[in-house]
Amino acid sequence: MPSVLTDHVKSDRIVRDTFQLVSTPSPTGDTREVAALYERLLQDAGCKVERFDLINNNPTLVATFGGDLPGKTIIFNGHMDTVTIDHEPAAIREGRIYGRGACDMKGSLACILEVLRVLKDSETKLHGKIVIIANSLHESPGGRGEDLIALAEKMKLSADVAIVMEGATTECTVAQFGSATFEITIRREGEPSHQLYTPPGTANPIHVASDIIQLLRELNVELEKDYVEDIGYASYFIGSVHSGQFYNQHPKEAQIVGVRRYSPQTTFEDVDKELRTHLDRIAAEHGVEVILDLVKVRDGYRLDKSNPAVEVLVQAIQNVRGIQVPLVGKKLVTDAGIIANDFATPALCHGPDQRSAHGDVEFVEISELEWTTKVYLEFIDAYMKD
Repeated sequence: MPSVLTDHVKSDRIVRDTFQLVSTPSPTGDTREVAALYERLLQDAGCKVERFDLINNNPTLVATFGGDLPGKTIIFNGHMDTVTIDHEPAAIREGRIYGRGACDMKGSLACILEVLRVLKDSETKLHGKIVIIANSLHESPGGRGEDLIALAEKMKLSADVAIVMEGATTECTVAQFGSATFEITIRREGEPSHQLYTPPGTANPIHVASDIIQLLRELNVELEKDYVEDIGYASYFIGSVHSGQFYNQHPKEAQIVGVRRYSPQTTFEDVDKELRTHLDRIAAEHGVEVILDLVKVRDGYRLDKSNPAVEVLVQAIQNVRGIQVPLVGKKLVTDAGIIANDFATPALCHGPDQRSAHGDVEFVEISELEWTTKVYLEFIDAYMKD
């Protein structure tokens, strides 16, 4: 049976807050305006809020609710920044809220506000406390969780469990891949030159790039021999290849850009060492310079499936949505990896449906916001009792 607390959820407040947040621009790199707004909303909902300006123009908010009685601590985490893709102004129509950040993830930030209001209005006495962490540098390539990592170093904050308010809706995420972007630059000596006037034997960066592409295909074949439980196969993915400016000009450079997804058991350092070793060999074979710029997005993580919070979240979703959700791993990146690794806190993911995230038209269903709010209330009520 759902908790009686869910009866007090007011959809109009969630819609109002979501619309207000979505109407406030917050591109990755400058979230000052939306952070100021969200700080006020958290305070109005009954929180004590600390603001950390650890990285210029990208505040991080830490809000605390409850804590008068001893008990467990739950972190709810969400990011305030949005991808830097233009979008039409915020709008509400046909049961949806449209606008950049609607589902990724300002709707989630509004959901936890409504949770706090329900707890405050009902005068619920929590056995423990709720901590909301709203960070600013999530969306790569502009952000890679730098402010969240800096916060972990400064506060040494940990909790019994954390819910990252995105990344899973109709499943329970217990593992995620790590992710790193790569840019490989192949460069030969000399300048671009006419094909017919280029000395014989001069290395062609396009040919070297072809060998590197073949290498990555071969590495993928090897990676596909090792299935990562709950998630799938680690991989290299190439998203962009570029070289040359004219049909008969011998190029000086070539670039390959992509992403490496790796298992929770693999470290970023392992990934870096493996790829550099292969690229150094190819560079020596062709007599060119091969430069690797490998940048970590997030490390992976794995949650023990026997952690009591897993069962509580699964039951909360069933009570609200009426579905039995599977335990799964994800290839996508959330800040759960930072919460699990840098905050040493078991992390779960749950939030509204995000299938329109990063799209030209982004929206969130109002019904999704209502369900998500109720799931959070169910989880808090059950987890803090146990």
